[in-house]
Amino acid sequence: MASFAGGLAQAGYMARIRELPPGRCLVVPVDVGKRSAVALIADHCGQILGEPIAFELTLPDADKLAGAVSEAAQRLSAASVRVGIEAAGHYHQALASTLRGRGLDVVELNPYQVKMARAQLGRARLKTDVRDCMAMVELLVRGQGWPLHHAEAAMAEQRAWVAHRRRKLAAAKALGSQIHALADTAFPGLTGCFTSGLESKTLRMLLATAPDPSHVAAMSQAELVAHAAARGVRMLRPKAAQVIAAAAEAMCVPEPQRSTAARLLAVDVAGFETLVQELAACDRELARLLPNTPAGILTSIPGVGTVTASYYGAALGDPHRFASADAAWRYAGLAPTRYESAGRRGAARISKIGSVELRQAVITLGIGMALHHPDFAAYKRRHRAAGKKPMVATIATAHRAHRLAFALMRSQQPYDPVRWSQATNAPQTRSRSVTTVDSTVRTT
Repeated sequence: MASFAGGLAQAGYMARIRELPPGRCLVVPVDVGKRSAVALIADHCGQILGEPIAFELTLPDADKLAGAVSEAAQRLSAASVRVGIEAAGHYHQALASTLRGRGLDVVELNPYQVKMARAQLGRARLKTDVRDCMAMVELLVRGQGWPLHHAEAAMAEQRAWVAHRRRKLAAAKALGSQIHALADTAFPGLTGCFTSGLESKTLRMLLATAPDPSHVAAMSQAELVAHAAARGVRMLRPKAAQVIAAAAEAMCVPEPQRSTAARLLAVDVAGFETLVQELAACDRELARLLPNTPAGILTSIPGVGTVTASYYGAALGDPHRFASADAAWRYAGLAPTRYESAGRRGAARISKIGSVELRQAVITLGIGMALHHPDFAAYKRRHRAAGKKPMVATIATAHRAHRLAFALMRSQQPYDPVRWSQATNAPQTRSRSVTTVDSTVRTT
């Protein structure tokens, strides 16, 4: 297939419409809000066919839009109709799935690309729903847009649980920061006794039940150990001695402020415990769903567990919707950008134009494999030894991990260390640049 400026996502669409007259190729841009949306119908000449269609995000109105598109297609004897919906968090997902279920070709459009297209039309600061749709016409005519996730039941559930876990984890991190601030006021020095921070059950128990340093300082090691045991936590005497010593040395704020912080601390720790339990429930659900999704095969790779595989699989979706691993890499926003003018070249950076979820999942995948897989650890060390910056080495390793994970998800064959060793040690007939922030990095 010939190369296209827009990559493989554009090439497939253009191959379908190459011989068709522009007037018989329709595009339907849709700008989605929280409860309503606006659509246009245009042809490949850029001509807007009719007035904007404003509709509510309800099933009857979605059917009206599908009917309007069908009527226009019949009236113009259209041979191709493509609907492009600007990605808007979760608001566009139901509409996209509904229109796809009506037999329409539906793609997602990146909001950043829509913004840039609007600027190219001279309307960078004139943002309305209709103007956004006009900008999307330009993108759709050029063949831009990514196919939707193929959401089978298990994959749809996986995506929902991953999104739920991500929100709970963000809430736990924010609440954890607040707990540390209150702990420094209520019981200075206590958190320094636990290197694992709030992951320690013992620390959480003490923050909730013994946030008074004067009271703890008066306890013996045996009493503190018994205090923990009565609350279902095992504490060793050396740790008890360390906590008592910290209590004796604590320099506290005046009592009214300290006691208020202690009361708030008990409330926040209780909320944190709830989040910990909810995260554990998420992990159990992800472990149940993972074997029924394409990402289940990833746990055969050293260093890839249930959560990492689930995050990557949920962000990638159906691997067959991408023509290649490179297409998925670009979708993650990890492809390099370059700026050259009059022979001068600016620093290369990753684009960050794409799926944030997939970008984070790919980098996490690479980090985990570099920690547990000898080949990936050595690969990352080679880049660092060559003088590459830590982030450059991390992204290069993530690219290598992504290519392996993508291949396994497509083939559904488990990881074979012998085959991997043979593939990576075989003589290369040509070098293949890694699409990372430094184009000089090679895959082998």
